[in-house]
Amino acid sequence: MYGRLKARRISTVIRGVSFTFVTGPGVFSSSGIDAGSLLLAENMVLKDSALVLDLGCGYGVLGIVYAKLCPSSIVYMVDVNELALELARLNAKLNNVRNVKVRKSDLYSNISDLMFDVVICNPPVSLGMEFNERLIRETYEHLKDGGMFQVVYPLKMSDRFQKILEKYFKDVQVLARSGTHKVFIAYR
Repeated sequence: MYGRLKARRISTVIRGVSFTFVTGPGVFSSSGIDAGSLLLAENMVLKDSALVLDLGCGYGVLGIVYAKLCPSSIVYMVDVNELALELARLNAKLNNVRNVKVRKSDLYSNISDLMFDVVICNPPVSLGMEFNERLIRETYEHLKDGGMFQVVYPLKMSDRFQKILEKYFKDVQVLARSGTHKVFIAYR
């Protein structure tokens, strides 16, 4: 138990570095790091000294991995779920990561004044195509020129999402692929 939370502790190695995450009921993938997030974490292109956004951070896996591996970057981690934000703050402390800022935001609503070098995301595909197209469009609008959007989608839906990415971004590439997911990198 961590405070009022019925918690689960996950210990893992990502990119050769040990991490510990606390999670619990009420957040995405509470029983362990999902395959999509893990594929993105293992393959994301890292740019140090960058302003980074983990969009829909959940309990913080992607943002914390990025922040730990690029300590001179500043990583914003946003979500709409209060419990996820509480866990992201806790996990940043557990992993000795100080270069993160955790904020509540519905996509870019509470960070609309910021422009990012890198956005990383495992989006909520269950919210439908309209929401996910909005996510892609708003990400494009909040990336600096030359900025990178790195996103993972379930393999069975990846062709549809690739078309939407190509509608907004000038250069879209497949960064990694597994039997269940595909990671894209899109440059503004």
